[in-house]
Amino acid sequence: MTPGAPFRFVQSGDFDLDQPLGGLATVPKHLRELFLTAPRQAVQNVFETAILHEVDFVLLTGNLLDVRRSSPACVGHLLEQFDHLHSAGIEVYWLGGESDPPAKWPSSISLPPNVHTIGPGKPLELLHRRDDLALCSIVAQGHTGRDPMWGQFRPDPGGLFTIGMAHGQFDPASIPQTGIAYWAIGGRQLRDKVSTAPATILYSGAPQGRLPTHCGQRCCTVVDVDEAGTISMEVVPTDVCRWQSELVEVETCEKVSDLVKILKNRMRTFQSTKGKRQLLIDWRIVITGNAPKELVSEKAWGELTDQLNKEFGAEAFGAWTYELTIETSSVIPEAWYQEQTISGDFLRLTRELAADPSLPIDVSEFLADSHRESQTAEAVAIETREDRRRVLQESRRLGVQLLRSE
Repeated sequence: MTPGAPFRFVQSGDFDLDQPLGGLATVPKHLRELFLTAPRQAVQNVFETAILHEVDFVLLTGNLLDVRRSSPACVGHLLEQFDHLHSAGIEVYWLGGESDPPAKWPSSISLPPNVHTIGPGKPLELLHRRDDLALCSIVAQGHTGRDPMWGQFRPDPGGLFTIGMAHGQFDPASIPQTGIAYWAIGGRQLRDKVSTAPATILYSGAPQGRLPTHCGQRCCTVVDVDEAGTISMEVVPTDVCRWQSELVEVETCEKVSDLVKILKNRMRTFQSTKGKRQLLIDWRIVITGNAPKELVSEKAWGELTDQLNKEFGAEAFGAWTYELTIETSSVIPEAWYQEQTISGDFLRLTRELAADPSLPIDVSEFLADSHRESQTAEAVAIETREDRRRVLQESRRLGVQLLRSE
């Protein structure tokens, strides 16, 4: 690689601007507007990060919005952010994803001159310049529904630092080591830096989680490349609402008030560290020893939830508990597992599934065909070990209620 001038860029993507936050049975009145606007506010944070860090350009790795499903407000917001970057002298390289190939963009809506779109044809080679100085080469191909034409991604023949851009779910081992130093990839909700030296491969991740399964921080990435081509990264949080799944393990709980104290102390810590963002919290409490009988009832869970929300979640940009469940060793006695009944068969099956994570659980097969490509399918997807544990816990509890009811 030929030594060159240092430069800086921001990588982001998977905005899904046409999709509000969802996944809850009910949304409190004071959060409804935020559920609609959070994706736009998070995207604005991405572009403000680019301006604040005085980057040379922005790489957007697809799925920004489906213009056919988007409101005028969403389209207008994106154009406004592009205009802000144009005023700051920042170029944008927008790679088409599954939902936003350039061919879908209406010819009646002009993009600002700083926005360069990249479709699914032959990999496009772009040379980014600062005034008359060439900083890097960008080789990009939009989403095609299959693996990109890896053989046509070639590093700059003059030795300039080269960036590859693609969109999709790829095996990192399939990405060839062709001298391309950095790969900007889109198509995943969660940021993922893949270690495949000597190249750096980064899935952008979304700037805002939209569903309860999208737990944890969402962000964009500021990338610096020095004269020698050495890469350094800074992760900048962008989410306006953060989904948070909290597991609280307690050995014994003599009184309900003891548990309330533990949860409130945890909430105060969240309040002091969350910054200016709304927390949406799912509490899963496991009591391994003795616990008051009233803690096993949904009524008690609802009362605890109400206490937390009254103190910490009554206003926007607080910490709202949308679900709270408690599991204790006394909920399901061991003798129930040994019964030769439908209930016993069901309990033994849940235990087997919990003991062997390799056994598949696919809830989506029970959805109607019309819902299998919708947010509903995404909401019921079991993607992590914790998702699996939670689903089995709740299924076990509901199954016992139904199968053992008098």
